Amino acid sequence: MATLHHRLPWIIAAVAGALIFIAFTIWGGIPAEANLGLFWLQAGLFFLIICAFVLAFWHLLVRPLAPTLRQPQAVELTIRARESLALMLASGGITIFIGGVWDELWHRSYGIPFGEDLFWRPHLMMYFGFATAIFSGFWALLYLNRHLRGNFQQRFRSNPAVGLLILNAAFLLYALPADPLWHWIFGEDITTWSIPHLILLMSFVLTQLLALDLHVSTRRRPQWRTLFGLRPSDSVSLAILAAIQLLWLQLMLIDWDATLMGIPLEWLDLYRPEWLLAANLLACVTLAGVLATRLLRCAGAATAAGLLALVIRIGLIELFDADMLQYVAWVAALLPLLAIDIWAFYCSQIHKREPDWRGTAAAIIAAMAMNALVIRSLYNLGDADNLAYAASIIVTGLGMSWFANRVADALLRQRMATAESTSEVKRIKPAASFGLLGIFLVFISFFIVTATPPV
Repeated sequence: MATLHHRLPWIIAAVAGALIFIAFTIWGGIPAEANLGLFWLQAGLFFLIICAFVLAFWHLLVRPLAPTLRQPQAVELTIRARESLALMLASGGITIFIGGVWDELWHRSYGIPFGEDLFWRPHLMMYFGFATAIFSGFWALLYLNRHLRGNFQQRFRSNPAVGLLILNAAFLLYALPADPLWHWIFGEDITTWSIPHLILLMSFVLTQLLALDLHVSTRRRPQWRTLFGLRPSDSVSLAILAAIQLLWLQLMLIDWDATLMGIPLEWLDLYRPEWLLAANLLACVTLAGVLATRLLRCAGAATAAGLLALVIRIGLIELFDADMLQYVAWVAALLPLLAIDIWAFYCSQIHKREPDWRGTAAAIIAAMAMNALVIRSLYNLGDADNLAYAASIIVTGLGMSWFANRVADALLRQRMATAESTSEVKRIKPAASFGLLGIFLVFISFFIVTATPPV
């Protein structure tokens, strides 16, 4: 009975994961000329490979060690190494979401020349971002073999962050070729919700969560504070959380955004119900908002990250002079993010306790209920199914609030001792960090300005 109780969460997660995978495969649409059997065979192969990585994660980091094996001793990376890795992965995230906006603009402006777009500059910028995660994984593999002891299970558990960097890099090496392979098999008739695109989004989110974990682990655990208590060192964490919102909302709401410009997408109604727009929006902001408040211990950090994402999105639209691109999703995201902050303030400042997932779920569900008219007005949805909308935000709010708080708990447990023992004198100086960021952004601007459109 105890064994079943221990395994039940994993069983539920496996069933939920399989159902979500099937649902998003259907919602992504089946290419018109595709052989139905071949399509589902390829989708099944993708699913099996994802399952293999999940099993590898479970075996290396979760599965109980054999009785003959000793528990590994924790071996932490130096603060300088963790800061450097966090900055590298965060910089890669910046290039990916900027490249994603640029890629969307060029596809809308010049069509989708499959094959010709493989090495155009927006893709090169995104490849660089993913390459930072792969490089970090190879470095982590060298570190694991040189500095950690025991079998692979023991070495991975001596420093889980190192192990996760390796698994993430291995997953990216599978995910990156998946998109051109999918196009090669099924042609150009691929939607933005194709399985390879969703896998790349998942890889991006995992990479940025690793960057956030590494960066937070270099800071002393602060007392709960409000927005005005944020420090310059928190800017990296806010940028990472903004990056997650920027790419997630762009990819998952891109087709609804296109309809605002008069682009006909009649096929969209065949695959995706209207309530998916609200569910995707809520899932994204719940994960980012909960991690912002819990990891930074700041009531106001969720809204700050959302505002930063909105400002960056508007700035990129102005930079590219891309009036065809939208930012309404980032406006609609602010109300649930504010609700997360209000609940965090109520718990931390009045009751002096950590925000719980049930209260967070109630706050965001209430916010999305009030947000319904705003979303429908912004997206010109008109009359819609209120029951389906209510059910979607309730299920998504409860599920993502529980999941996001579990992720935050895991990161806080793993990094609490390390963060408490950090030394201020070993850090990378803020002036150096911001200087490197400035040089990096100047190079990105030069890379964009000197690009030749594919015409």
